[in-house]
Amino acid sequence: MISLKKKIELSNILEKIEVDGDSLENIKLLDSFHSKPKSHVLGITGPPGAGKSSLIDKLITIIRKKKKTVGVIAIDPSSSKSGGALLGDRTRFQLDPNDGGVYVRSMAAKSYLGGVSELTYPTMTVMRSKFDFLIIETVGVGQSETSIKDIVDTVILCVQPGSGDTIQFMKSGIFEIPDIVVVTKCDMQKLSNQTFSDLSGSSSYFKNKNEWDIKIILTSSHKNIGLNSLEKDIENRWKWLIKDNRLNKNRYSQDIEWMKNSIIREFGFAGLKKGFEKINYKKNPFSELARIYKDIKN
Repeated sequence: MISLKKKIELSNILEKIEVDGDSLENIKLLDSFHSKPKSHVLGITGPPGAGKSSLIDKLITIIRKKKKTVGVIAIDPSSSKSGGALLGDRTRFQLDPNDGGVYVRSMAAKSYLGGVSELTYPTMTVMRSKFDFLIIETVGVGQSETSIKDIVDTVILCVQPGSGDTIQFMKSGIFEIPDIVVVTKCDMQKLSNQTFSDLSGSSSYFKNKNEWDIKIILTSSHKNIGLNSLEKDIENRWKWLIKDNRLNKNRYSQDIEWMKNSIIREFGFAGLKKGFEKINYKKNPFSELARIYKDIKN
């Protein structure tokens, strides 16, 4: 359980990082959190209207029944006026305000491509050290919105029955990122069965990473169907990840990818060519990136 005082402290830390993440104090703070990961980080992605928020709501309930804590990062669409998060997804969570085991952080996608926010990685790093599970919900899926795979341990792709998303996912490469595929709203029986059949017939498009067996699960948040199967597959995924050091290898690769993307965003591909040659990363990725920035500027 996390007390109200601890939640306020966490909010203050995240606020400091958002405002001044490049300060020496905050860089050291981020590296400290990075060295103490705790969560199984789940990424929930899929097109708008696919039922991501409803699924997350049910997952929170399942996790809390097991007396485990859960953090949520909800990437919301941005306000065209303020640039802030519209908080549309957060308002759909049916959360108990008195539950000390749940913490939700909303952030605006702004102009950042990839279905996530520029601040998602440092925010994830902090919250990953605090909770048993950390759930990250993307703003939606488009052709460029596959960055979630570079931030989480397990990608769960939500597909809405009868939406025609299957063909679009093939075109956009979305099928290359999920570890679990969920057909939502399976109380729409005929449509969901057809979508399940389409996905099963397109299984050759799934790019299994490290021989992980991707499952397709029929669920209904409204009627509580398939949620136990999803929970079991998430549990099996975690066991598979921690076997043979896969988890640490994946997270190391994600650190490298985050540093590369940060260099490109700040200095362009010319900066990457100059800066990536200087990466000798073993630990403390935030300090390492600050060192590279300094070298490139000089």
